[in-house]
Amino acid sequence: MRVITRHTALVVGAVAVGLAVAAFAQGAPAPSAPPVPHGLFGKLLGALGHQPFILLFLVVAGGYALGKVQVKGVGLGSTAATLLLGLAVSLWAYQAFRIPYSIPEFTSTVFFNLFIFAIGMKVGPQFIGGIQREGRHLLVLALLVPLLSSLLVYLSRFVFHLQPGLLAGILSGANTATPGFGAAQSALASGAVKLPSGATLEEARANMTTSYALLYSVSMVLFTVMAKVLPRLFGRDAVADAKAMEKVLEGEQQAALPGTAESFLRANTALHVRVFRVENPEVDGRTLGQLEPLAPRAGIERVLHAGRTYLPEDGLVLHRGDEVAVAGPVGLLLEGPVRIGPEVNSSLGDVRVETVELVAHKADLVGRTLGDLAREEGHGLYLNALFRGGDELPVDPSAVIRRGDVLRVTGSRRRLAALEKRVGRVVRPSLVTDIITLALGVSLGALLGAITVPVGGVKFSLGSAVGLLIVSIGLSILRTHNPALGGPFPEAARELLEDLGLNVFIAILGLNAGAGVASAIAGGALTPILVVGLIAAMVPPILAWAVGQYVMKMNTAVLMGAIAGARCNSAGMRASQEATHSIIPAIGYPVTFAVSNLLLTLICYLFALMG
Repeated sequence: MRVITRHTALVVGAVAVGLAVAAFAQGAPAPSAPPVPHGLFGKLLGALGHQPFILLFLVVAGGYALGKVQVKGVGLGSTAATLLLGLAVSLWAYQAFRIPYSIPEFTSTVFFNLFIFAIGMKVGPQFIGGIQREGRHLLVLALLVPLLSSLLVYLSRFVFHLQPGLLAGILSGANTATPGFGAAQSALASGAVKLPSGATLEEARANMTTSYALLYSVSMVLFTVMAKVLPRLFGRDAVADAKAMEKVLEGEQQAALPGTAESFLRANTALHVRVFRVENPEVDGRTLGQLEPLAPRAGIERVLHAGRTYLPEDGLVLHRGDEVAVAGPVGLLLEGPVRIGPEVNSSLGDVRVETVELVAHKADLVGRTLGDLAREEGHGLYLNALFRGGDELPVDPSAVIRRGDVLRVTGSRRRLAALEKRVGRVVRPSLVTDIITLALGVSLGALLGAITVPVGGVKFSLGSAVGLLIVSIGLSILRTHNPALGGPFPEAARELLEDLGLNVFIAILGLNAGAGVASAIAGGALTPILVVGLIAAMVPPILAWAVGQYVMKMNTAVLMGAIAGARCNSAGMRASQEATHSIIPAIGYPVTFAVSNLLLTLICYLFALMG
């Protein structure tokens, strides 16, 4: 434990001290007139300021590279490293050469929204089960973290002389709560703020902006690092707990749900193709139609006779010496040498086998039993799993197929094509992403998040992040009921949106924050902002973790996501997923994120009114 604590302290201390050193290394505030960039680094930073696209992706690349560096097993990870690198470059450029980087906020909004949508598309099937198990605990954490943080910030008024605007700026920045910052700005614009004599709204607004920008960046880095090491500090194995929760949520269900990333990955192993030479007298001279009833779960896919290859037809006669490619389960193929003849090595067995999901909607399929379907349509096909309403059902010959049921079937492409014509629509694995679903889903989520409900003088809204989570989670749940809904959404594309979306957003945040951090340093407000902000940012999550682990006995992976959501920290949630090698932390994130955001929005508004 002492070793882990020492390494953690080194990493966290290095981040905090690094920011301070970078800030104060340049000494006095820069002059009002921007100097001409000089030297190699000055010209380079100036040129990058005119090429924001190059600057942005250089920081993303550097952040990923830096995130892979570990000191005795402890590292920042790509998200925290990207933010730290972006902030360091931005602060260096502004302090040394008076070069302010400003990448449009719309760009960061686009990438952040794509990240949130990608998270929901992955976590949907597990979300309902997680809420049913941990819903009450999630609500407690969603209230505990923001209320405790708000109390600490408020009590700091009696320790430090906080300038107007700092109260709301520190609270929103320490909790990375952008809606809270927006509400505080609305409060200042309302004209109802009680300012001390001599203070102006412009000063309050400047104090709020700089404290928010500084603490947003610093607390984001520190919390992201803390999210990875906190389980070990409390003696928990996050990876093992995540795997245990995955098994609990799966229950007795052995097959991946339809429409999920894993749905096509494990099924092909059930069906194999082997080539046998006909030598059994019971097979010699008989047609394929006569042989089918003898082995209904195996199918002859090709026949080599007299040097020519034939596709199977019921009237095709087999002769001694013919070679036949047979597809079926391994256990059945082991009987091939006895029932047909010796196995041979031949290119005849190069039959492409694939797995598809068949959605029952045609009258020829609905109402029939699995046994009937196997006898009449299933020759040479293998039924991997049967789903109804997102739940796996036992594969029983007497089970009756209902409209909307999903059958996962493996077979040769020829047999699957024939099956599709007769019984229903087939959904195949695809590398193509349905852009229509993606675009409409993102639009609908943003629209849902933009709906405001006025309460007194405060306008509450879910925010785009929560709206996108709701829509994407709902869509991913619907796809488990019917994988044809929403078109293909391959896992590789989803992971790209998740990784690139968050890290581009984080890079823009760091690059745009340099000027604000430098202003806070020049104004002499750095000490109270950092002290109060870091206490408000780090103490509540640690106490909430202790409550979640020791009082509520929560699963570690779910608790990691819940704490990140209560801190409104998407990067922390991503770091939790990296630490657990699992999507489970995303189960605890949406509920706490939504409740905490709404609560902080109200409190930040009230703090801004207090001046």
